[in-house]
Amino acid sequence: MNGKLLLVEDQALFRKGLRKMIEDHSLGWTVVGEAENGHEALELIEALRPNLVLTDIRMPGMEGIELAEHIYNRHAGTSVIILTGYDDFKYAQMAIRFGVIDFLLKPCNDRTLMEVLHKAHERLESDLRQREEREADLRMKEEALLRALLLRLPGTRGEEHRMRPWVIGKRLVLIAVKDYFPVNKHYGPSDLGLLQFALFNILTELMQRHQLSGQFIALEFDRFCFIVEDGKKANTLGRFMKDAVQAYLGIVLTVSLTPPVTSLNDPPSLYESFILKEPSATKRKGSEPAFLSGGTASRHRVKELQMQLTGSILLGQPDKLDDQISKLVSRIGELPPEDAKMEALALAFALNSLAKQQLGQNAETPGFAEQIELLQSLQSEHDAAEWARVEAGKFVAGFEGWRLRNNESIINRSLDYLDKHYMESCTLTEMAEMFKVSQTYYSKLFKKVTGDNYSAYLTNIRMQKAVLLLMNTDMKVSSVAASVGYDDPNYFTNVFRLLHKMSPSDFRKKFKS
Repeated sequence: MNGKLLLVEDQALFRKGLRKMIEDHSLGWTVVGEAENGHEALELIEALRPNLVLTDIRMPGMEGIELAEHIYNRHAGTSVIILTGYDDFKYAQMAIRFGVIDFLLKPCNDRTLMEVLHKAHERLESDLRQREEREADLRMKEEALLRALLLRLPGTRGEEHRMRPWVIGKRLVLIAVKDYFPVNKHYGPSDLGLLQFALFNILTELMQRHQLSGQFIALEFDRFCFIVEDGKKANTLGRFMKDAVQAYLGIVLTVSLTPPVTSLNDPPSLYESFILKEPSATKRKGSEPAFLSGGTASRHRVKELQMQLTGSILLGQPDKLDDQISKLVSRIGELPPEDAKMEALALAFALNSLAKQQLGQNAETPGFAEQIELLQSLQSEHDAAEWARVEAGKFVAGFEGWRLRNNESIINRSLDYLDKHYMESCTLTEMAEMFKVSQTYYSKLFKKVTGDNYSAYLTNIRMQKAVLLLMNTDMKVSSVAASVGYDDPNYFTNVFRLLHKMSPSDFRKKFKS
């Protein structure tokens, strides 16, 4: 994923040079804003929440060390790199005290700065992985406590205060698998782990799609529970779950939605009433008792893969996306056969979710259910890698089509926006941020679609509007300038003179004569 970087430098030319260098190289950073001093930077940090601030040490108003101190005290998730022309040990000491991760002397060459930014990005990725691991560990502990509560297992004594907000006022979506091995499918006992993996991810994706948050608990190998907020969405969730799992896997579910929980005694009682009505799948042919322990891990892996690929999609980087997917597929071919099948399925689910979330594909991927069944029958890691390559190829083709449509849409919406908002700031940076793409990508796309660079196009619109005002009103030149987006009348006059070879006042006189 790309990190968000804020540039803080009072010398405009040097700042622009830094930005160009960062955007011209794949360093893992997107410049989300620029500031001339520390006070401006603090406002932007509040608004943009950057992962990294690259700041000069000597600036008017608030210096870099003071800015680093503010960030250290108020924005723990933001790292700082300081640039300075002062080779003074005391600055380095202060910088380290305020959590600054690097301290570079100006002028530093591009190679040195790129190495530092690359190292900072590796640190960001490591921090994110550690945070996700901590969150996954916390979710697993919560799941273990809730499982103990529902199954009346020991280990919940003294934890009532923690569990109460997790369940009180919530509803249980209780799920039972009728048979993991339906007669119309060629599943065997060795496929159980893969089927459970698929089941977990299908149900979790449905929760996300219906914008329901809640803990998902594996109770027994054929029994599961979602704890969800009470509401209309929960009422229809069961039907969608049954339909989706049968469409994907051919497996029949029983789903029951309980009344809202009023005490910690309710969940185990409600679960016991549910299982009395549903025979266990262990009593059905070919099935061996098993307990599913990897549900949280499987969901975590799918989410991790989604995060890895999302940045390239949002920034419209097809080459980088192809490279990422190719490496993931190649890795599958290096795993043991069963692990390879699991990783292939995780990648397929991640791509399937991204197609819906990022590419706007509402329908299920055609043939995906059949492909899951095919995966069960594969024997080698190389077969699993080839299966994943086919699924990835479908996604890449869909991405290319989406990118072409999205590119046209971005520029068409941009032109419409500029026609209505030309009198406002409308900087290239602001437009790129509006459409959630990098400035470099937006600039190239604008040029490709319109044949003109962005600044020239915006200037032409403003000058056209200025001409109309000069010809049809008696507004002062300063008022005309302000009306078309120029705060400085002198700058407006200079731009107008370059285009029309005369000042706005002379143009008006010539027209009226």
